Amino acid sequence: MYYLFLVLFIIVALLLIAVVLMQRSRGDVGSAFGGMGQGVFGPGGVDTILTKITYWLGFTLMALAIILALTHPSKKGSLIKDEGQRTPIQTQQNNPQGQSPTPSTPAK
Repeated sequence: MYYLFLVLFIIVALLLIAVVLMQRSRGDVGSAFGGMGQGVFGPGGVDTILTKITYWLGFTLMALAIILALTHPSKKGSLIKDEGQRTPIQTQQNNPQGQSPTPSTPAK
C-alpha cells in the first residue's frame, strides 16, 4: 500500500510541476513586494482552470505526503517519545593485533 501511495505522490508532483509551468505569468512582480494592485491577478481573475487544478494538486500532494509519513514501513513509533529512553552508545576502538592503542593526548 505504501508503494502505491509513493507512485501516486510522484505522479501528482510531476503533474503539479507541469501545471504550474503552463500557467501564464502574472507580469506584475513589483506589486507583490510593494502592495496589492489589481494587476496582480491579471485580467482573467483568480479562478482560472489552471489555478483550480493547481490548488487541488497541491492539496492532494500534501495529503499524500502525510499519508506516506504515517504509513512508512520502517518507521514505527515516535522519535520524540523514545528520546528519553535511549542509552548513550559506548564506542570501543578495536586495534589490529600487535599494535598498541594511540594516546589521545600528544606526547611531549
